[in-house]
Amino acid sequence: MPVEKPQTKAEKTTHTTVDTICFSVKDAHHWEVPIDIQRGVKVNKKVMELAMQIKNDGGVIPGIITLGVLDRKTYLIDGLQRREAFFISEHLYGYADVRTCYFKTRAEMGEEFVRLNSQLVKMTPDDILRGLEAAVPLLAEIRKARPFVGYGRVRITGNSSKAGLLLSMSVALRCWAASRHETPRSSSSGLELARELQADEAEKLIMFLGAAFEAWGREETGWRLWGAANLTIVMWMFRRLVTDPPSTSYSRVKPISLELFRKCMMSLSADRSYLDWLVGRQLCERDRAPAYNRCKQIFTRRIFDETHKKQTFPQPEWAH
Repeated sequence: MPVEKPQTKAEKTTHTTVDTICFSVKDAHHWEVPIDIQRGVKVNKKVMELAMQIKNDGGVIPGIITLGVLDRKTYLIDGLQRREAFFISEHLYGYADVRTCYFKTRAEMGEEFVRLNSQLVKMTPDDILRGLEAAVPLLAEIRKARPFVGYGRVRITGNSSKAGLLLSMSVALRCWAASRHETPRSSSSGLELARELQADEAEKLIMFLGAAFEAWGREETGWRLWGAANLTIVMWMFRRLVTDPPSTSYSRVKPISLELFRKCMMSLSADRSYLDWLVGRQLCERDRAPAYNRCKQIFTRRIFDETHKKQTFPQPEWAH
């Protein structure tokens, strides 16, 4: 596979060429890895998923691969993991957009590697989800149904009529997924959670967020309730008291209506002691049980005031 030298004025100015190429496995092996510059190959879950994607796409490698030419040798500057995924896919031929840089020294090649792997502005989890929304329509449905959830900067205001984001999409997804486990915990990235999101789960999340907004609103007095610690615990209770069928572990727990659960959430926002306690709390072993037990006490009082009946709550082991 011959490498074309810069020919046009623009190419000679940048010392680079860009082309879409077809290459063989043998060609790809001939791209030398500058071991004093490049990091090594690491085959992880993402590389294996990419290998399957390349296999299904007929050998097409996503993104732009950067090659470097120095002293008549061709080096692989950026794309090492993608090349490995191509090898794993077992395709005989690959297709990729390739940018070839021509260097005078090895130092220039090292500087180019650093530049390619340095971001001017670090991508946030919500930046990634924003880019994924077209591929995951459920994210758009959540935003449309609950406009206070989104990808920008969260802003709590004292004006309940003023628009703004109360909750980032990444936090909403992580908390909702964490509440699904018997012991609330978050173990996946927002990207993975978005890809795994099912329609019924999105519908339940939308239902919860609507009730939470009606109960807590945008007032600064209740902004701590939108934090991950409280949000996850209340979501955990919502699943087991409102939407999900009782498990064998909590067969004595009777479901309550969405409206009654909303009133219980209103009681959280009115409890100054609980709001003060939330300062600095996280979804960790230290704070998880106290948060649940405090919420349960507040819920118990409100349900009795509304129904004049005692409500049985789940008694998970982690809350003792």
